Amino acid sequence: MGSDEDLKTWVSDKLMSLLGYSQPTVVQCMIGLSQQATSPADLASKLVEFGILSTDTPSFAEEIFSRVPRKSTGLNVRFFGSEILLPSLYFVVLN
Repeated sequence: MGSDEDLKTWVSDKLMSLLGYSQPTVVQCMIGLSQQATSPADLASKLVEFGILSTDTPSFAEEIFSRVPRKSTGLNVRFFGSEILLPSLYFVVLN
């Protein structure tokens, strides 16, 4: 995955194709929406709500969803030296 600036540039370029314009605030908004979305379909729905109506909206949603990093909602736990992600429970395993 590229850097934060690469992501912003990519989103800006895609917005130019979809909307005919791009503003830094709109780029940040798209990244934020993607981080909050639970799936590409959820993101596409949010984009349509914001007025981004295009035949390319679903593919844009898929692409940006796959590119934008998300914070995990679970807990990182060490299990025999390997990290695993647990959605809501925390286990400690002692050797």
